[in-house]
Amino acid sequence: TILYREIDYRDEAENAIRFANDFGIGLGGVAIESTAKGVDGNVLPSAADWLRTPYTYGDLSSEKFLVMEYVPSIKANNNEALDKAGVTLEDREYLAECLAHAYLRQFCANKFFSTDPHAGNLGIEVFEDGRVPRVVFYDFGQACSLSSDQAGGILDVIESIVDSDAKRSVSAFSRMGVLKDDADLEMVQAKCQQNYDEGKLKVKKRKSRNSSRYNTKETALAKESEKAELDARIDSAERAKNTTDSSEGVNDLEVMASFTLQSEYAFVARALSQMDGVGKSLDPEFDFISAAAPYLVEVKGTGKYLTDEIKKKFTFVYGEDGILAKELQLFKSLGLKLPTTKE
Repeated sequence: TILYREIDYRDEAENAIRFANDFGIGLGGVAIESTAKGVDGNVLPSAADWLRTPYTYGDLSSEKFLVMEYVPSIKANNNEALDKAGVTLEDREYLAECLAHAYLRQFCANKFFSTDPHAGNLGIEVFEDGRVPRVVFYDFGQACSLSSDQAGGILDVIESIVDSDAKRSVSAFSRMGVLKDDADLEMVQAKCQQNYDEGKLKVKKRKSRNSSRYNTKETALAKESEKAELDARIDSAERAKNTTDSSEGVNDLEVMASFTLQSEYAFVARALSQMDGVGKSLDPEFDFISAAAPYLVEVKGTGKYLTDEIKKKFTFVYGEDGILAKELQLFKSLGLKLPTTKE
């Protein structure tokens, strides 16, 4: 089925048009209104400042012909050509971040993504007028859709990694539908916690940039106060890690027995793997979670993002595992009763 879809250009045209519309990119790379919405239900901003894809003429395309706008660019991993074009190391770090930004939106908001982001399908558009280069996406012969729970679960996993929150990771896996009915949830959570404590999953802070030209009006978390909020979130997760626990590690094979994967996640894994290779060719320190983290506020919406962060802080005190719950448990273990007020 996939092979036949690959050679039917009507499907590719449909995928390319949806991709462009989701990101709000029109003919000539101009900004148009995006068709994708964030978690809060508000329309996401156009990505035309940092992303480009050829305009597809759907009315001229057919099963055997695909008619698209000509968009020249430099292959994303052609460092020699990028050097000659004046693309700086700082530019490349920014472009790698744009790639992660694009996939965060595809996975968690658009619920539709290109499954084939290898270097042959990604270019860098360079401008002679001093504008910041843009990432260019080509070839939509293979694309995949996600359900709301799949997209929401991926977003929850990303946030749980940012926070090093093993319990939330398990909840996210459950929402994604990747845990078997008889899954050992305690073992899965223990493995997640072990990975966080050992630093196997660690989010890096966003790099500071010398040039202000990257801070376009559409760039999420451009303000220093918002960057500080994310840095504080990462610092808080780091402090919460248990670096002294010497308990025996959880066996990987035993943990994997609790998981089952739908076909969509195989395409997610492939896209992440290919994207990682291109990202590292632009920025050797690239990792998807760290590069995508600054854009969580865009995908969720500022109000939703801040509300969730406030709830998280209150959960630390009032939640089922919070300080008050632990104090109450201690009182009961000592045979004490909490004082009550008379009406």
